[in-house]
Amino acid sequence: MAALAIVQLVRSTSGDFAFAGLITAVYVVAGAIGQPLLGRLVDRFGQVAVLTVSGILSFLAFTGMALAVDPLPGLAVALAAAAGVFTPPLEPALRALWPRLVAPGPQLKAAFSLDAGAQEIIFIIGPLLTVVGIAVFGPVGNLLFAGALGLVGALAFIVNPVPRAASASVQRRAGAAAHPGVRSPILIPAVARVAVFTFGIGVPVGALTIVATASEAARASDGLAGWILAVNAVGALVGATVVGIRPLGSTPARLLTECGVLLALGYLPLAATALPMWAYVIAAGLSGLMLPPTLGQVFERISQLSPAAALTEANGWVVSAMTLGIGAGTLVAGAVVGGAGTSTVAWIVLGASAVTVLLSLIALPSRTGRDSP
Repeated sequence: MAALAIVQLVRSTSGDFAFAGLITAVYVVAGAIGQPLLGRLVDRFGQVAVLTVSGILSFLAFTGMALAVDPLPGLAVALAAAAGVFTPPLEPALRALWPRLVAPGPQLKAAFSLDAGAQEIIFIIGPLLTVVGIAVFGPVGNLLFAGALGLVGALAFIVNPVPRAASASVQRRAGAAAHPGVRSPILIPAVARVAVFTFGIGVPVGALTIVATASEAARASDGLAGWILAVNAVGALVGATVVGIRPLGSTPARLLTECGVLLALGYLPLAATALPMWAYVIAAGLSGLMLPPTLGQVFERISQLSPAAALTEANGWVVSAMTLGIGAGTLVAGAVVGGAGTSTVAWIVLGASAVTVLLSLIALPSRTGRDSP
């Protein structure tokens, strides 16, 4: 919601698309940097303190950005970076809690899969909330609305007893000095490989936005892009529900590469640009099926590889990797279509899928026995 709200605000003031792209990119990249850093603070000080402070700071940065975009664009860019860096790390925090809430095995697999599927609801509702927010509050008020929702979400999360209990546990551990000097989990080779893998599965997800837009333009069919993205999200919800009910039976170490390859193959029908429109939309739904099961394996694998005292940071790294993969897919696909036209859609799909397959091979278990933390 926030990235779209920023773009719409800039368009309503200066109308400068280049500046809109710049400030949005700064916000997204800053968020990718902030998640593991805030995750490390959560592991050290507990969820309640870090989520509260970061939620307030992010909201203040959104407020300043909304007011500064027109008169002080340079300040607005700096505040966009602050809003991104201080985005409350709710995803890493939740995934650090799942092992506390459910038993290992099928229940944990189902929880992680449904967690990934729930994100698809966010991808559907977020843009709709932006439309409503602009209609009700205007472009400036809509950005304040987005920041306020982030703050309310963070506060709603921490009033739950489970995050408070987790924070109390962290404080007891810190008081006992039970885990001094825990190193960053990204330095564990297996964790780093999972992060690279997650970057790879983000690439076709990001490219899909451009593919959908270019397909709409090529077919001269207004609204087609929205249908493609919405049906893709519905397909992901279906995949999450199926795997939530019937979790995959093998271990994440074995399944990561298989899921990544299947996810890449699921996008290939979108390269058949001559398909009838209805068939192309169905293909978009099929391409979403494997995303939640694949992310579920990522979350479970990270929970196995990372030390418990650094689990939130570890999840922050994979969240950032996914964000950067999506950004890279969107950026490259946009540049290709901008330079060569909509006829390149098939090549974009093939290239994004190839990247996913190649980086999926990185997730294969190490033969050297260095996968342990």
